[in-house]
Amino acid sequence: MERVVNCSICNDVNHCFEEVQEEYSSFMCFHCGFMSDTRFTTENDSQVEQNASILTNKLKQFDEERGIYWFPSVVNMGTLGIIYPEGTEEKWCWKYAKVIPIPEEKKAAMSNYENMLDTDNAKSYDKFDFLMACQDMGIAKDI
Repeated sequence: MERVVNCSICNDVNHCFEEVQEEYSSFMCFHCGFMSDTRFTTENDSQVEQNASILTNKLKQFDEERGIYWFPSVVNMGTLGIIYPEGTEEKWCWKYAKVIPIPEEKKAAMSNYENMLDTDNAKSYDKFDFLMACQDMGIAKDI
């Protein structure tokens, strides 16, 4: 079951969703781009952190009300590209990198692949424009 909830990070009341499963709930805010899960507790913090980037771990925030950590999302949609946070803890933004064919000059080094993420030309978005990045990727319409 999916329902709209108040985001613990940006306090948005229209773009944050909770997906309730039998054993846990997951959360995704399309305003600030942070996500969480009821399993992201202080007891599981080290396990969750080992699967995240240094920047993502530095930006994580604890939700006192729910007792869980929230992390910036990394959305990898295969051929559509990837949305990810980039920068420093003090100054960061969202990036959307499309998938492009591998340029001829790089094909020898990447002989097993036909496409690559174009991180050199990734589009930047403000911290609270995560939904725009999702729309540009083609995975979200107006919510």
